[in-house]
Amino acid sequence: MNKVSRQRIELAKKNFEQFKNPNIIASIVAGSVGKGYADDNSDIDTIIFYKKPFTKKEYDKIVEEAKISGGDLYHGTPREGFAVYYYIDGIKCDFGFGNYRENEKLISDMLKKPELDQMKHLQISGFLDSYVLYGHKWVNKWKNKAKKIPEELSFIMVRNHIKFEPEWVTNEMALKRGDILYMYEYFIQAIERLIWILCGLNKTYHPGKLKGAEHKIKLFRIKPVSFIRRCKKVLEAGNSLAVAELYKLIRETMTLVDKNMPRQSTLRIRRVLKMKLRK
Repeated sequence: MNKVSRQRIELAKKNFEQFKNPNIIASIVAGSVGKGYADDNSDIDTIIFYKKPFTKKEYDKIVEEAKISGGDLYHGTPREGFAVYYYIDGIKCDFGFGNYRENEKLISDMLKKPELDQMKHLQISGFLDSYVLYGHKWVNKWKNKAKKIPEELSFIMVRNHIKFEPEWVTNEMALKRGDILYMYEYFIQAIERLIWILCGLNKTYHPGKLKGAEHKIKLFRIKPVSFIRRCKKVLEAGNSLAVAELYKLIRETMTLVDKNMPRQSTLRIRRVLKMKLRK
């Protein structure tokens, strides 16, 4: 954990004291601060789990204090749970309030019926990587349960994202036509699919978005060599060398699928990648 993260964790602990009461059973810090790589522009994302919904009076007080600080209500109600943001010591501080049973249900549902909903993956992934402010017993119980990722979830993460265009399509229909928007759209889509596949191979939840994904990917055991550096090279170059590099990454990832998830065949996509434009 870097220096900025440690400083913001101390502020998060101080912030939490104003909400702490017998109805609160746990609290975590998520995002870059919770993961330990925050910088001077990082928000503090605090999630607070309660047993019973806040009263209207408690809710109104929190929203009013947020507005006085320069913040406001994001969304929600006392009964359904809600989120607000404050400005404290010049730092934007987000607070999410929710019933602990909803968190337990989110995890249980994912384990019982695995799915690829990015928001749910973002919530569970962020929860697993979080820093515990309060209620270690509760949070550790939830984390230990969420870590047991079903094999079926890993499989569908891989299977559902082995979808890439033939290399000639990117070269001929994007690069040579000068269709830069289409080219970069495809670059991003392909990289996103590769990240889904690598998450499946590494048996971990998808980070939910590209922001912050680099931190997670650095921890992967299974991935193409210098994956992050090479993805950046693809996006920075934007030329035929970039296309060639992207397709090297795709083929290397397919080799990793062959080695680590043999139940998923890559024969079809390999044939697609080699397809040529008929003259």
